[in-house]
Amino acid sequence: MNTTQSLFEGVSVIFAAVVLAVFLKKLGVLKKDDSQLFSRIVLYITLPALIFSSLAQQAFTSEYLMMAGIMSFVEILIMMIAWLLAKFFKFDSGKTGALILVSGFGMTTMLGYPLIRQVFPDNALAMEEAVITSEFGVGFLLFILGPLIAMYYGKTKVEGKIVIKSVQKFFISPIFISLIAGILLSFISHHHKVAIQPFIHFFELVGNANLLMVTFTIGLLLEIKRMNSIYLFLFLAIVLKLIAKPLIAAVLTQSPVFSDMMREIILIETALPSAILTVIFAKQYNCRPDLVSLAIMTTLMISLFSVSLVFYIVF
Repeated sequence: MNTTQSLFEGVSVIFAAVVLAVFLKKLGVLKKDDSQLFSRIVLYITLPALIFSSLAQQAFTSEYLMMAGIMSFVEILIMMIAWLLAKFFKFDSGKTGALILVSGFGMTTMLGYPLIRQVFPDNALAMEEAVITSEFGVGFLLFILGPLIAMYYGKTKVEGKIVIKSVQKFFISPIFISLIAGILLSFISHHHKVAIQPFIHFFELVGNANLLMVTFTIGLLLEIKRMNSIYLFLFLAIVLKLIAKPLIAAVLTQSPVFSDMMREIILIETALPSAILTVIFAKQYNCRPDLVSLAIMTTLMISLFSVSLVFYIVF
């Protein structure tokens, strides 16, 4: 089990894409304002395609929802702790929202899937557990609460009826439609899916562009010169996301109901760095996307060592 090597490879690819975007911005090929275009492409095209193609090709197994429930509970708990800490340190609204976003949600799809494949090679059951745990334990909360948190704590703060309308809008959005369509298609037997495989592969191809679009958004928003003023913010994000979250998950999965493999999968997925999709929501609703971008990059780098360390401590 070479967790460190797998994580290093995944982080290296993502980091290289972000650096490329920064380099293109320096050359003038891309501009910071282009991040808005990339974020819209993610929200309306590549992300829905990724969600649909991931779920449609998996056999839905209800027993794995227990793992998803643990993931969701830990995320909500961490977000509540992040909110309390933000209040204690008197963070402004934008910084509070940014801390909640980067502390609560992890990179379970983009980095988690390759890592699970490496840790459990040729194990279809492990991959199925990881997909369901990620999509239902992280995906639903990320796609529903993520935009709401960014909207509420963003510069143009929204409340009351506007928030309700935003929730209603989500349920007719490409993200939610792709979630439902993917789940429904997952119940269809593999024999009946053969005829629509080209259709699924098309969405898989579009979804493959998601990583590049998101990393370019991060690279265009990244402002290294602001690092010296947010040490406390980064410290809290690192402790909550990379240390507290996986340790809480380890405690909650001590029950014999969970197999060793289930516990290992949950630990790995909760120990991953901050979800890069949070920067899309932060950018869309002006909720300190600069802080979110820096926190994502920082947790990415530190997770190279922290995932293996936490895994070693627990197991």
